[in-house]
Amino acid sequence: METVQDARLRQKGCILALGELLVDLIPGKEGMRIDQEGPVIKTASGSAGIFACAAALLGGCGAFIGKVGRDSLSRMVVSTLRSQGVDLSRLVESASGQLGLAFLEYLPEGRNYQYYRKNSVGSTLCADDLDEAYIRSAFAVHFPGMLLELTPQMAGACRRLVEVARDAGVLVSFDPNIRRELSADGEARRRLDWALEHADVIKPTLAEGQAITGKRTVGDVLRALHAMGPRVVAISRDKDGAVISRDGQVAVAAGIDEPAVDPTGAGDTFAAALCVGLREEMPLDRLACFCNCAGTLVIRHKGAIGMALPARSEVEALMASGACRVELAALEQLP
Repeated sequence: METVQDARLRQKGCILALGELLVDLIPGKEGMRIDQEGPVIKTASGSAGIFACAAALLGGCGAFIGKVGRDSLSRMVVSTLRSQGVDLSRLVESASGQLGLAFLEYLPEGRNYQYYRKNSVGSTLCADDLDEAYIRSAFAVHFPGMLLELTPQMAGACRRLVEVARDAGVLVSFDPNIRRELSADGEARRRLDWALEHADVIKPTLAEGQAITGKRTVGDVLRALHAMGPRVVAISRDKDGAVISRDGQVAVAAGIDEPAVDPTGAGDTFAAALCVGLREEMPLDRLACFCNCAGTLVIRHKGAIGMALPARSEVEALMASGACRVELAALEQLP
């Protein structure tokens, strides 16, 4: 039976993610490199796809907007997202084109991706493919910054998404998700600044926040990012936890002691948890704990969609364990 809370959230609309779906090919043997032969694991991926799945699993009515082909890998990824509870009612199917691939290797200094996505079907999504009425019905829309550098068509789709959402009073969420290997020209910073100016909610890493603002301390980075436009700023700090700032108040969530098997999808899950928590009007301290626990649970397993993304019950169990300590502070007093 639907509760009053369930009905209220349903009326708020879904959390929509716009982006490109990919297939990640993960080494099947420990230490295997891309230039070595050997078994690989196929898994549905793509930053926005991970976000949509995480939002659905965390109870936020996750939806995905993008384009796929009729190839076998497109069918695999669509089936996977559907099994995770994602609304794909506005997914565009193209009669031609194939899904992009991303090969992953684990190096001592971290993960390394090699993309095979030139002219991929997902990168051809354009503004005319969007259902504006569907966007207007949402609670929030989300897109990762890499899309602004992917293709002109995809950048145009992002702009239309934001224009329609802002006109309708729909929350705009943006993850800078800076990928230097995808930056195509000297205007990348201008596109990034446009996204920051028009976003209500942003989730950079601390390193991204420092690169964007030129500031070093967490407090200075937060204040500089707020000055660019966003009302809610969430900074993830990997093993050191996370910081969420809203309305002059900051929640500082300490790191959770958890060995990292694979960080793939942790940031996207954190960003999804942020939108879910805002949709549920969580108090700031609970919101920080919720996001921090959701992102932490992802790093326990390799892969992301269908492999590592946590259910709401798992996140709440970690929150209840007391593993995540949160302190509140005033933004103006944060060093």
